[in-house]
Amino acid sequence: MTSKVLRLILYIRVSTAREDMISPDLQEHTGRKHAADIGAVIVDVVYDLDLSGGDFAKRKIGAIIARVSNDEADGVLVYRWDRFGRNIELSLTNIRMLEGMGGVAKSATEHFDTKTAAGRFARTNMLGVAELQREQIGENWMSTHANRLRRGLPHHGGPRFGYWYCDTCPMPEPRSPKGVRRERKQRQTCTKCKSGIQIPRPAYGEALAYAYEEYAEGKPLTKTAHEIKLDGIRAYSGRVMSAQDLMGVMDTGFGAGYLRVTPTAQSWADELPESAVEPIGILKIDRFLWLPGAHRQVIKNEDVWDAYLDRRQAGTRISSHKTRAKYPASGLVVCIDCGDGSGCPMRAGSSRGAGGGKYLTWRCRGIDTGECNHSNASREAVDEVIVEWLQERANDDGTAQAAAQAAVAAQKGQPDSTADWEAEIARLRVQKKNLVRMRAADEIDQPEFSEQRDEIAQEIRDAEAKVARARKRTPPSVPKREIFQGLMQEWLHMDDDTKRAALKKVIWRVTAARGEFHDKSRYKVIPMWERPEPEEDGPGHA
Repeated sequence: MTSKVLRLILYIRVSTAREDMISPDLQEHTGRKHAADIGAVIVDVVYDLDLSGGDFAKRKIGAIIARVSNDEADGVLVYRWDRFGRNIELSLTNIRMLEGMGGVAKSATEHFDTKTAAGRFARTNMLGVAELQREQIGENWMSTHANRLRRGLPHHGGPRFGYWYCDTCPMPEPRSPKGVRRERKQRQTCTKCKSGIQIPRPAYGEALAYAYEEYAEGKPLTKTAHEIKLDGIRAYSGRVMSAQDLMGVMDTGFGAGYLRVTPTAQSWADELPESAVEPIGILKIDRFLWLPGAHRQVIKNEDVWDAYLDRRQAGTRISSHKTRAKYPASGLVVCIDCGDGSGCPMRAGSSRGAGGGKYLTWRCRGIDTGECNHSNASREAVDEVIVEWLQERANDDGTAQAAAQAAVAAQKGQPDSTADWEAEIARLRVQKKNLVRMRAADEIDQPEFSEQRDEIAQEIRDAEAKVARARKRTPPSVPKREIFQGLMQEWLHMDDDTKRAALKKVIWRVTAARGEFHDKSRYKVIPMWERPEPEEDGPGHA
């Protein structure tokens, strides 16, 4: 009788990229060698990169234990016990959970017979040492942060948006070949850089100052973020900055010459680094204090910072409420002549004609980014088209109602592929289990196993998404003529927000095609009962 081949999931964790780290490649090589020495097979390699050993919530240990419970593997293999975790209580809890369901936990470099009391004691000691190291590292970092704070420096030496290290070292553009982080060695030899006091960076510092000033004056931050994007200013990572990204930068107060700290810190050594604080936003601005930093502010005077704080704090006192629509067609009008043709949302605006007259418009968002050369749509013409469409249904003699109901009935009569997709999900799960067994028996090699496993997992996710959409789908209905008659009787007495709410129940969208500004034939109302369903073939179809 042949003994069962032990199937292990190799778990690799690296907390930070530092010189003394145990590289993922080394962990994988050592783990695979140990598995071969004991006659086990590695069925999968799971990575947790740049995650702390004390944080089990964000790591994949729980998912590995669940896979062992589902008989996808027999246990987990780590390079050494501190890779499993640096929190002794949670580490032992997860190990006991794993072993309680019949699984095993093994270390490739620390070989203890955990079936004995002495072996389990040795393992617990190694986990205790790992926790001690984590806490000592944390204390050292706190002391470092406190020392920097006393010198008027932020908790880390990374470049702050709008600033750079000095005026002599190069200032690479975002995502340049050299990058931002790769200048570290040069900074370590530069006297100015080593001081840690960053200076406002040309263009970027001006953009940050502009954002503070405009927000303090009451300008929407979304508009400021858009203007900064058009000026070619990006985050140092190269990503376009949204209004929320910009507010996160401004809330730190660094551009105003301050360092942000938590007011509950009992001493400088207890001060949390900003990376450990939940990202700030509405209802969180009052959690912090701002201390003067050693760096120079980019804003012109303290009044701008005070006005910024006043507006941010005023926002925390405004109770949440539903945003009222300003126009009856708000959120309904789309441009269909740009992008992939699926419809680009249009927003309300205005423009001036050659004679100086003002025109109320619906404007495609793609025009601002250069992705659309569509002419503006007439807001007045769109409103007229909507009212005419409502009036036609209020005056309908039954012909339009019958045609709409026939179209809905035809749509309901289309075959439902939900059951087919559910059967496909069951088949794929069986196929996945068979694949694991084949790998355990060494009938296929690891690269082929990983490729097929990932393909099956993706197919399962796609099928589950289609089943979920089908279950949420509600059959459309056609309102009776009396509904439209009542709507037209009250139309002139309704405010724009009420009109828009009523239209949302019967109109899916109003499409605007290319054409003359006031030409009403450009605009087409698509009712809710003609809203197209996504085309989804059943399993086995291309």
